[in-house]
Amino acid sequence: MLLLKVRLQIAISTIFLVVCSGSSVAGNINWQKIKTLQDMAFVEYVESLDLKGQAALDFWKNIPVSKANQQAYRIFRKEAFAIYMNKYPRPKGNIPEFKVGMGTDITGPMSKQKLKLPFTNYYPLEEGPIGDPQKIYRIGYTIHGFTHPWLLNNADSAMWEASRHSNVRLTILDPEFDNHKQVQQIDAWVADGLDGIMIWPMQEAPTGPPVQRAIAAGIPCVSIDRMVGANKINARVTGNFPANGTQQGMYLVHKLLQENKQVKGTVLMIRKPLGSTADAMRTGHFLKVISYFPGLEIVGSFHNSSNRQDSFQQVSDALNKHSELDVIFCTGAEQGMGAVQAIDAAKRWDSRAGHKRIIVLSNDDLFESLDAIGKGKMAMTAPYTPLLGALGVRILLKMVAGEKVPQDVITPDLPMVTKISETVFGIETVSIDKWMPYTYGRQE
Repeated sequence: MLLLKVRLQIAISTIFLVVCSGSSVAGNINWQKIKTLQDMAFVEYVESLDLKGQAALDFWKNIPVSKANQQAYRIFRKEAFAIYMNKYPRPKGNIPEFKVGMGTDITGPMSKQKLKLPFTNYYPLEEGPIGDPQKIYRIGYTIHGFTHPWLLNNADSAMWEASRHSNVRLTILDPEFDNHKQVQQIDAWVADGLDGIMIWPMQEAPTGPPVQRAIAAGIPCVSIDRMVGANKINARVTGNFPANGTQQGMYLVHKLLQENKQVKGTVLMIRKPLGSTADAMRTGHFLKVISYFPGLEIVGSFHNSSNRQDSFQQVSDALNKHSELDVIFCTGAEQGMGAVQAIDAAKRWDSRAGHKRIIVLSNDDLFESLDAIGKGKMAMTAPYTPLLGALGVRILLKMVAGEKVPQDVITPDLPMVTKISETVFGIETVSIDKWMPYTYGRQE
């Protein structure tokens, strides 16, 4: 009986990754052993698996948090990242692979900027009227922050998709990072009897009650990018948050090994709002990776509402406090650019031991971020396209027209972007020149 139990545990641990990631992984992975490893022993075991591409990324996304780095482990537990991860949508079956070059070039209706929508072949919808051609379908999208380039281009993509369907009328409203105002917008649309509603929430909890009221009124709702506080929402369009934080952690380990053949250093975390899906998933997965390396020390963790000036001030204060700072982990592009500008102002780029450059790890694919990578001021960015609005509109219109769609619509993982292509634990990064067409906030 004991032998059977041990074999069963090993079998379960071996297939765990397949169940969680929705894709198969080569190699006989011993998850029980992984929990006992740390530092170079962990790296050597990972390299022995010889995983490549998506299989390699799936492995790193699904590693359990380790107690090797007690500080990272405590933060992971204190902020309850496991709860966010457990309720975050997981793919069922294989997600179509994204390849560089895919997508559709458009001009943003609001921003007038050139954009390349990466997922136009994902849940496609033919141009022209939907459902009953004689009926006008009214839908609304409440999304915070037209002054933020990521959010503006998200709205661009939604407006572009809606314009392809002659009997669709889309209203887009900006609650201006005011949760109460967003609640009022949703409730007003419910009272007006709209045919469908899309929501980009700043934080999860406040959106729960109004979304529940909309669904109770028979109005289908789709959350975009982030989660809302209602579990029974009709559909959730999510991107690659788990991949983002994982990729940042992987690249940090790769970079430090490349520099010194050891994973040691001080880490500052500049983060999105506490309680937001983006911050929880990215930070949680980053902490899982670095938890295997006791030589990494987190010297500060600060939140802001994706504000560059706040990020600048937080990093400036940290630079004044710490004579040596090795790594700045950022959960968004505005945090990343604020960090770059603070290091510029302090003239501290090469202030690490041995005059090494501070390592800035960013997220999203802001045009300025790729420019900063090209200038050697960011080590990498983990892309997360804002152009999910168009996909959300297609999903909502399919529902409005009576077509069945899955509750969880999960987009493919996107590759990390570096100055030139590198191989990071079996994964090929994409060079900035190849990813430039997919950037947002592009100024010609």
